[in-house]
Amino acid sequence: RRSISGDGELVIISGASGSGKTMLATEFGKYVAAGGGIVLSGKFDQLKQGKPFSALASAFDLYCGNLMRDSGPLRTAEVALKLISSLGKEVYHLARIIPNLAIMLGPSKSELISHDQEVFANPQKRLQYLLCQFVDVISSSFDAPVTLFLDDLQWADIASIDAVNQLLFTPDLSSSLSKRSNRFFFFGCCREGGINEQHPLWSVFCHANLLHVKYSNLQLRCFEEDTLNVMVSETLRLSPRLTWALSSIVYRKTKGNPLFVSRLMLSLSKNGLLRPNLKRRRWEWDEEKIQSQKLPDDVAMFITNSIEAQTEDVK
Repeated sequence: RRSISGDGELVIISGASGSGKTMLATEFGKYVAAGGGIVLSGKFDQLKQGKPFSALASAFDLYCGNLMRDSGPLRTAEVALKLISSLGKEVYHLARIIPNLAIMLGPSKSELISHDQEVFANPQKRLQYLLCQFVDVISSSFDAPVTLFLDDLQWADIASIDAVNQLLFTPDLSSSLSKRSNRFFFFGCCREGGINEQHPLWSVFCHANLLHVKYSNLQLRCFEEDTLNVMVSETLRLSPRLTWALSSIVYRKTKGNPLFVSRLMLSLSKNGLLRPNLKRRRWEWDEEKIQSQKLPDDVAMFITNSIEAQTEDVK
């Protein structure tokens, strides 16, 4: 709501793998979109750290694809014309990393992308500027604030973070140290301990403090044993007193990791260790067998083992 007034703002969600960071961010994105906001969503990949703008490019590409699908040809053509009007020939260079933008511009325009071999002294700085202009154009076209979500920020590349810096703050920080006037909200997810002073994102935090831009860091923790029992109780529709023994076993095996908990409960049900009793009209379980189950120490290995247990066609 604050970003609608014209101020930039950023939120970072951190936590262990499986703590629910991406799910929380996804639900927030749905809330923003339902309220008329524009949501751009991308994800960094550890194997693509050497490829600048990979997550940003995928976010803009997904947006362009959704725009063509949901807004119809007339609205899509209007946005394309505004991009051409604002960026001129530069838009065709931007379309090189955003395939769906090339489709929006049309077949005849797309030909210019492959034929233009102009060389620039600093192509990354140029793309940063073009991506920022893209945000300004779509925000003004729909008269809506733009929210950018980037997942797995611990794998972010410097060029992408520089673009985020430029979106949040005045490009020339040496002049007036003033904030950008466009309505822009940035939030991202990173693993707990994944960001330190050597990480590119640290510069964003420093600029936020310097320019008094609102910045929040949400830390997601694993379930406490009491909280986990409440969840199990509500899921099985039983009194917390009756589910306490089961919850204690699940807590010891998962350490309260939300993803691990949900996967383990599904596994117990699939293997018949957690099952409905139609005569008693309630769930029941075999505590000794559940207790004796050997599980890996982390959710990633648990999911890997679950996949390995499937047939080849399911894998």
